[in-house]
Amino acid sequence: MELLEKFPTYNFVEGDCFLWSPKYKIIVYNPDIINTDEGRLGLLHEIAHALLDHRIYKYDMELLKMELEAWTEAKKLAAGLNIPINQEHIKRAISSYDDWLTRRATCPDCESFGAQSGRDSYKCFTCGAKWSVNWRKDRRVMRTVTSRYPSIQPA
Repeated sequence: MELLEKFPTYNFVEGDCFLWSPKYKIIVYNPDIINTDEGRLGLLHEIAHALLDHRIYKYDMELLKMELEAWTEAKKLAAGLNIPINQEHIKRAISSYDDWLTRRATCPDCESFGAQSGRDSYKCFTCGAKWSVNWRKDRRVMRTVTSRYPSIQPA
C-alpha cells in the first residue's frame, strides 16, 4: 500500500473500518476500500487524528471539534498527495456525527434538546428528566432514563 508507506511512523492494522486508537497508537483501515478515493480520504482522516494527537474525549462537542479538525487536516494532506477531495463524503461524515449527537441529547421523555452533564449522561431543562446513553458511535443510540421530575410522568 503506497499510501501507508508515506507515513512510516504509524502502526497500521487491517480492519473493517477506519479509526485512530489513541490508547493503542494504531490506525485501523479497511483494506477492501483503501484503493478508492473515499478509502484513501478516510485513511488520511485517521492519520490526521494521529498527527493532531487527538485523545479520548469527555463531552460530545469535543468529539465534534476533533472531527472537524481532522477533516481540515485530511484535506491538506490529500491536496499535498494529489488525492481527490470529495466534499460530499466529508459532509456526510460530519453530518453522521451531528445526527449521533442530536439523538444522544434528545430527551427520551419530552423530546426536548438536553444538556450533557457527563461523558454519558444528560439532563433535560424542560421536563427535568435525566438519562444515560450508550457510548459506541457505531451502534444505535440507546437512552435510559435514570430519574424524572416527580410531577412529570411519561405519556
